[in-house]
Amino acid sequence: MPDTITSHETSHITPSSRIKRNTACTSCRDAKVRCNPSQNPAQPCQRCSKLHLSCVVDRTHKRVSRKSKLDELVQEIQSIKQSVGSQSSTSPTQASGYSQQNEAPAPFKESAPPRLGVPSPVSVSAGEVRPSTLATSSSATIASTSVIHTPESILLVQAELALPRALGSQPFSGEDIDYYFQKYFECYHPYMPILRLRDPNKCYESSPLLFWTIIYIASRRYAKSPTLFPFLLDAIKKDAYSTINNWPLSLPSINALILLCAWIFPDVRFVNDPCALFTGAVMNAILQLGIHCGKGGHPEYSHGVFQNSFSDEEAAFTWAGYNIIAQRVSSSLGLPTLGGLFNQTIQNIIDGRTPFQVPSTFRVLLECQKFCNHLSRTMSACLEESRGVSAQIVLLLENEWNAVRGIICSERADELDRFNALLVQLEIQTYYMIPLPGYDAEALKRNVVRTYSTAQAVLREALELDRKTDFLRHLPHFHFRALLAAGSVVYRVLRSSYMRFMDRAEAEQSAADAVTASRRARVADNDLPTRLGNLFESWLDRLTRNGGAAAAPGTEDPVSSFSHRLSASVTYDCMTRWKTDHVPSCRHKCQPLSSCSCLGSAAAAAGAAAANAAAGVEPARDGDAAAVLPAADALQNIDWTFMDDFDWSFEPVMAAPT
Repeated sequence: MPDTITSHETSHITPSSRIKRNTACTSCRDAKVRCNPSQNPAQPCQRCSKLHLSCVVDRTHKRVSRKSKLDELVQEIQSIKQSVGSQSSTSPTQASGYSQQNEAPAPFKESAPPRLGVPSPVSVSAGEVRPSTLATSSSATIASTSVIHTPESILLVQAELALPRALGSQPFSGEDIDYYFQKYFECYHPYMPILRLRDPNKCYESSPLLFWTIIYIASRRYAKSPTLFPFLLDAIKKDAYSTINNWPLSLPSINALILLCAWIFPDVRFVNDPCALFTGAVMNAILQLGIHCGKGGHPEYSHGVFQNSFSDEEAAFTWAGYNIIAQRVSSSLGLPTLGGLFNQTIQNIIDGRTPFQVPSTFRVLLECQKFCNHLSRTMSACLEESRGVSAQIVLLLENEWNAVRGIICSERADELDRFNALLVQLEIQTYYMIPLPGYDAEALKRNVVRTYSTAQAVLREALELDRKTDFLRHLPHFHFRALLAAGSVVYRVLRSSYMRFMDRAEAEQSAADAVTASRRARVADNDLPTRLGNLFESWLDRLTRNGGAAAAPGTEDPVSSFSHRLSASVTYDCMTRWKTDHVPSCRHKCQPLSSCSCLGSAAAAAGAAAANAAAGVEPARDGDAAAVLPAADALQNIDWTFMDDFDWSFEPVMAAPT
């Protein structure tokens, strides 16, 4: 037979070229997993082939334990502290002027004192250190900025105080600039650690847009003046749109646009935020500068006005950050991938095959978005041929992710890593709610219940992370979009016929968790989290009002009427059904919902009566003009222009100003 190897052929294969069963490759040995070699000696083992790793058999290879790596790091930090201490002792006058910036980070094995401020979800792994608490000239103590997790940047201590700057008519002292930079690197940088330089003066010299973007992000929660954040919001908007029109973009400007996509303007709408525009401009700039190669100073991409004088480390982190943002933007908008390539450069970062160290949380997030890219491409191809997705395909992808998840979420993974992995699982399972026509009702029920349970877990974990690390105060925009997707799944099930056999109290608690999470993510008045919280709260009020007709189970399965918006289909379907639930052919658009008679439900009248009773208003008599004036309106805080994104055909008089 053709597949049979004759004894003459096997005589030419030397014993050293064979992969023996008792000899694992170096990758499997380092991961402490079983190595299943291929029958063909020239082919990699099963694990390396699946994960695209380099399969090398070396009997002399010894696995480097995590403890030994950490010990080496501790010794390196101790030597740095000694060198810095010796320099400061030789020139005490000079060192005292900026002791806050030059103090070296403490080894992570030492017990860190209590930190004043917001703890960040930075994981403690090889190459990462905990920030120490530093004393300032005032009586208060503040936490030092998060250390950028590379060996080179450990030596990059700030040598001087920030210079005072001005943006338009708004002046900033050097002390204020240092404060905002510190808050950014402490509270926001761990979620998107793409910046390699934290010195404010050098940052301003490289890109004023990046400089002011850092201050804008920090002022979302830590503005010293109530007028500062609105001022910065208007200024950054103008600078960002002006920057993408001035070609070519520099690497610092690219980083600024990536960070703006991660913490986008709070007054955006669901479908008209500029993230898609920014990622498109970033993609073109990255490709023309050769950043996707992960190399700085690439001669083939350095010509004319396109000059790439950045380092390999800067190129790799920028390219990784872009792929994460591009994938999240496409997933949240329900569009095919907008340009995320996830090439070999990304794989090298995920596998740790780089001359610089990358935070483990960043690598896990990158692995998660790589799989989401694979998911989006697969589902886009399926939905091109039909108006639904086979449950078998979703199950295969779910099993594939479970295998990857078991590798990346090991005992060393922190809570943020597990939360990111849970979001991928929810994105996969959401496709169960877009079944093929003629689906099996029982199979759909089992799959949707699992999706619903995952959505509940996402909301619970988000609130738990917020309790421990103030996660919802600093979460990136793509994490907020994931919470929106989880809330949409919960509300879609709460409205369906499945509530006949599901625990209503548990479902209402999950719906309330979605409202709470939206409220805690609020940054400014009438921002996206505020409007979403109002929408969820009003729907929950209508679905649970007085336990009457409004609380009765629905009559339809929780199946999305949208099919070509990929994983965002359920979200768009949820928002559309919210509109149809509240105003189905409303003839009294100027009246509050609780007193609107055209809804045709007893719950509306009961809601108005209960509101009047709570306010001490007697029931209206016939001919009483006061009967048309409600005592309370459950929807009075809603900005009705929120639904303009979903073809709302009118704008009620009670709409809040925009």
